[in-house]
Amino acid sequence: MIQKRLISAALAASVLAVMPAVNVFAAETPVFPHFNKNDVNGSVTVTLPEGLNAKVSITFDSPEGKDEPYYLTDLTEDSSATFDIEGRDNTEADYRYYHIIVTPEGVNLKPFTSEFTVPDGNDNPDSFREYTYTFLVDDTASEQDWASVIDGYKETITYHIPAFTLGDVNEDGKIDAKDASHVLIYYAASSTGVEGGLSESQKKAANVNGDKLIDAKDASRILVYYAAASTGGNPSWD
Repeated sequence: MIQKRLISAALAASVLAVMPAVNVFAAETPVFPHFNKNDVNGSVTVTLPEGLNAKVSITFDSPEGKDEPYYLTDLTEDSSATFDIEGRDNTEADYRYYHIIVTPEGVNLKPFTSEFTVPDGNDNPDSFREYTYTFLVDDTASEQDWASVIDGYKETITYHIPAFTLGDVNEDGKIDAKDASHVLIYYAASSTGVEGGLSESQKKAANVNGDKLIDAKDASRILVYYAAASTGGNPSWD
């Protein structure tokens, strides 16, 4: 079965034209065992559009260590999740630098990451801080997986998910030896410093092993996929 990574232009246009009517849930449950509700002095809300599922994790660095797991959840398309965040001083003895990581599922795209802080509510009782991360999608072919616009504590992130089928490098609707040949031609050209002539969506289709390189390994996997499909098998990129 051909694995498609496709979000149509029509869908992208509709998402960009109208913000999604999302389902807002109660605050997520922390995985951090020492979470103290009384210390909460901020929140983070993540909103996904139709057509995009993602894993959302929040970690933090503190005097006790780095990358401490704080939240971890699977967020489905067309929905929101809210995370309560504990406040901390910004001193050498008591600080927390929070990191949010949003990893899209089903597409070979770079995770979105951002760092934030929340003040100590005991020292700053009127400083409750609300961060929002709103995700959109379009089908722009770009070397960057996403672009963002920041307005205060609100950030809008647009993921670029061009319409393509993994392995269909020449975009003729089939995955066969011709696609492997295109990969090898591109690899040979790029190895000598010459642009290989593939569009951004074709490059994404060519990188079947997801290592961000387009080389003979991808051509080999395309041929294996083609051979399996040609003999009635059930090929997969996994």
